[in-house]
Amino acid sequence: MNRKIPLRALELQLLSSGSKIGVQLMWFVVIVILPLINPNIIQFHNPISIKINVLLALATSILYEILKVVYRKKGKDFRWVVTAQLLTSIILLTWFLHVFGRINGPFFVLYLLTIMESALNLSIFFPNVVVTIAAIATVSEFIWLLYGGEISLNLYSLLQVFIRIMSLFLMRSYGISLAQKLIEVEKTRELTQEYAKNLESVKKELESANIKLKELDSQKDTFISMAAHELRAPMTAIKGYVSMILEGDAGDIPEKARGFLADVDSINDRLIRLVNNMLNVSRIEEGRMVFQNEYEQLTNIVRIVYSEFIPEATRKGLEYKLDVPKKIRDKIFVDVDKINEVIGNLVSNAVKYTDKGSVVVSLSQPQEGIVRLEVRDTGSGISKDEQSKLFHKFYRVESNVGKTTGTGLGLYISKLLIEKFNGKIGLESEADKGSVFWFELPVAS
Repeated sequence: MNRKIPLRALELQLLSSGSKIGVQLMWFVVIVILPLINPNIIQFHNPISIKINVLLALATSILYEILKVVYRKKGKDFRWVVTAQLLTSIILLTWFLHVFGRINGPFFVLYLLTIMESALNLSIFFPNVVVTIAAIATVSEFIWLLYGGEISLNLYSLLQVFIRIMSLFLMRSYGISLAQKLIEVEKTRELTQEYAKNLESVKKELESANIKLKELDSQKDTFISMAAHELRAPMTAIKGYVSMILEGDAGDIPEKARGFLADVDSINDRLIRLVNNMLNVSRIEEGRMVFQNEYEQLTNIVRIVYSEFIPEATRKGLEYKLDVPKKIRDKIFVDVDKINEVIGNLVSNAVKYTDKGSVVVSLSQPQEGIVRLEVRDTGSGISKDEQSKLFHKFYRVESNVGKTTGTGLGLYISKLLIEKFNGKIGLESEADKGSVFWFELPVAS
């Protein structure tokens, strides 16, 4: 299909041409065929001239339609065919109206339709040519009728001519405006199609990239899981041997060496915790984590965890408090060891990253059926930007003193576990004003 003419305008032009041939065929039957069957069925003042006009109109329309089909199949621009067809139509129409019933008769409306059709050629110049021909023909016909004495020169006749000419120019303006809107609509449609194709292309690229990223992520998780499994065994062995040496199984050792071995044991414990965290992440994400859920009072779990960090908080000189109401509904259905791990992670972080002030562990019941644990500290706080990323895997907070803290897995695992028990976890913090880490769990009925 020819793309030099906007699609909507082309469709309207083809529809108009088809309708025109239909009307001309009807006139051909009425004016040419019927008089051959019965000469008295219809009478004309100039039958030969009218018949020639109708035959020429029908023949030229068919010829132009054949040319359009040929040019369209070859992919060539056929606007000149449309232009020639419209010029032929306006000339033959002027002749037809003059012979059939004068140009000022009711068929004058055909001029207006032809002007409208000419605007669909999408050229401002061409409708001007058509309306000029129509205006000249109208004025010439008016002069012809005056000269023949068929009408009188008066206000009514002048008003008729004026209205007809104004109608021609108004239809021209309306037609051009419509054509311009068609151009804009078509441009917008083509741009939309182009954008849609680009978006589809981008979408496919993103989908392909997403698949590759998922594959890489899966490979990374597999590697981490395998590496963690391989590392855990030798680190466990190192811990065993270090413990044996410290306990004197290898004989007496100097005090200085004992201090070095204690540091080795502490560092090894950190590595073991890191490996266990990586294994836990892999198990939870893949649904391989085994949970042994049971009913337990959250208060009991909190007291046990709280007591584990008393020595460290005392060593740092922190004000370390436990705030548990005497009456609280806190029976939960969870894996006790996993909740112990979550609470331990929150309390450990609070004690570790609070240099002075206080750490308060508290339980409350914000609403019926919900129990809430809070760990409040007076540490350096966490910025708003970092808060949104804090529970992501491998994300580590950079403290206000420029020190990167944590391994980036503890809070992520805590979030996975709390959500596994149908709870939610979060924090409230401001820079230099401390933080409040919390989680909420449903109370068992």
